[in-house]
Amino acid sequence: MNKKRLFEYLKSQDNSILLALLNLAYDAIDINQRHDVFGKIIMEMPSSPVNCKNLWQTIKTFYEKSMSGYYYAPFDINSKNFSDIPEETDAWFDEIGDYLEDCSRLADQGDHKMAVQCFKVLHELIDVMEDGDTIVFADEYGTWMISGDKKWFVKSYLTSLSKVSTEEEYTMGAIPLIKRDSYESLHNKVYSAAIKIGTKDQTIHLKKEVQKQKIKTK
Repeated sequence: MNKKRLFEYLKSQDNSILLALLNLAYDAIDINQRHDVFGKIIMEMPSSPVNCKNLWQTIKTFYEKSMSGYYYAPFDINSKNFSDIPEETDAWFDEIGDYLEDCSRLADQGDHKMAVQCFKVLHELIDVMEDGDTIVFADEYGTWMISGDKKWFVKSYLTSLSKVSTEEEYTMGAIPLIKRDSYESLHNKVYSAAIKIGTKDQTIHLKKEVQKQKIKTK
């Protein structure tokens, strides 16, 4: 294929044809290649409003697909391929990162009840993913593979949780995130964020439970 001739011809084509080719190219390449090609543009795109009902339906479908093994693609691991990651695994982490970002935008929009509802489903999937090999497959994998601004995701979830929860409910929602952060060297500073975001009653209840469970916070 002559690249020079091809692109000389493409310069003379209508935008609709070029967009159709981009659509085909997007579907033909894998997740990592998509980020290489389109990643910068995605970062530059202005944010747009999130439809809470559409997002909820999409996340429910993602949950069902994940639990059914749709993204689970095992292979025989050996000394040559142990670092390989199936495209299905990359796709799962990429998708859940997108949905966490959409949930964070819901929180920014003030749709706190639906944001919490969506966040809870995604965090349930993350818990299942961390507990075993039923969601994705690889020799090593974890939350570090989720794309996006994880501190923003945490802050958004806690903000919405605080808005719609009692002190007991706030503690129940925050504790799993604090525990996970304690296992990950407190990288996302979840406990300090939860204390800062919660109401006075919520933070008092949370502090007592953290002390009771002896969860590492610093």
